[in-house]
Amino acid sequence: MEIIVFPSGTKIYDYSEIPKYLYYLVDGTVETKLFRKVQEFNSGTFGEWSLFNLPSQEQVISTSEVTLYAIKPEEIFNLEHTQKVVKNIIPSIAKRLLLIDSELTEAQELPTYVGADKMRFFNKAHPGAYKITDAIFQDILQAKSLYASGCYKEAFEIIVKLMPQVVTEDLRKEVMIWHTLLSMVLEPEKAEIHFRRLNPKEYAEYLSYQFLVSFFKGGEKQEILDIYMKAGLHIPSETIVTMEGEVASEAFLILRGYLKAVKLFEDKEVLMSIVGPGEFVGEGAIMNSKIRMATLYSISPVDLIPLSAESIEKATLTNPGFILKICESQLKRIIQVKQLLEIKNQGNQIQRTIMAINYFQPIFGKAKVNVKDIAYLVDVNVERVIEEVRRKGHKIGIDGSIS
Repeated sequence: MEIIVFPSGTKIYDYSEIPKYLYYLVDGTVETKLFRKVQEFNSGTFGEWSLFNLPSQEQVISTSEVTLYAIKPEEIFNLEHTQKVVKNIIPSIAKRLLLIDSELTEAQELPTYVGADKMRFFNKAHPGAYKITDAIFQDILQAKSLYASGCYKEAFEIIVKLMPQVVTEDLRKEVMIWHTLLSMVLEPEKAEIHFRRLNPKEYAEYLSYQFLVSFFKGGEKQEILDIYMKAGLHIPSETIVTMEGEVASEAFLILRGYLKAVKLFEDKEVLMSIVGPGEFVGEGAIMNSKIRMATLYSISPVDLIPLSAESIEKATLTNPGFILKICESQLKRIIQVKQLLEIKNQGNQIQRTIMAINYFQPIFGKAKVNVKDIAYLVDVNVERVIEEVRRKGHKIGIDGSIS
């Protein structure tokens, strides 16, 4: 690490450049430009692209004389002040992510506040949708907490009470896996009988079933799977994870499946981004704004781990490598939003439509991407999207989803 002083007006790094250092701002101010948005900062970190050898999506210029700690990527875990620096990375990137998100929001020409009827609008489009705060998910989390504490009988009693409830087939299977696991723990002499009751063909994709197989047959321990079984959630498609305007208390690590971030306006739902396995979402709200800026809901079955601000703070002390994974996910989301902005700013309607279809094509069939999503995003009529989607050989369901 070294201390660098730059005079006002110095371009510290530019678009597409891989910075040489992670910078920690000690004194002065810098200006960051993301696409067309500009904001000035007098604290925090920047240059995080260097940690992952990613091309910068921003331009950073000093707007006064600045004093910086310049840290080589390979030095990040060997510094006296590693914890202090790492602690600042997530909120620093989150501020810039909110900045570029705001540009995409403004491009949609929608109000930032939906009003008191936002849940009514959502339920009209998605009848019977769950919300992650619903009792069934809280009961499952309580059962997991009891299981992690060794209170197996108490956890089993909760799961038994959930079994008669009317839920989706997807959730029913998740509850069945937990019933099987706890039955095996409480009746080890009958473990094989309980295990054989679940057909692998029906349950193989469930993370909880993968843990069950490992529990019964042995195998290499997977830390992230252990964490999921203690504190994670399986949610079915069309479950609300966050609602815009609400107070934020958690971020989320996505292990499997896809979530859609949207802005709601009466019967219109405008796509902001889609996040998938290995990505973190919601960290910007709990670190900075405290208010959800978008509605986030599942468009496939999803396995995720909720993370409180306190747990992220603790991880900076105990597992800085985990924090860097969050940072990498944040930077990749900035890249994704910039790609969407570039698509939206294409002058030719047909070109915009084709570029948007190509952007979402990798998840067609894995998650519900609707022709309306693309039409609203690139400001073309639905018929144009349908024509181009079919021309590229994709099928469109009755509900408009593309496969």
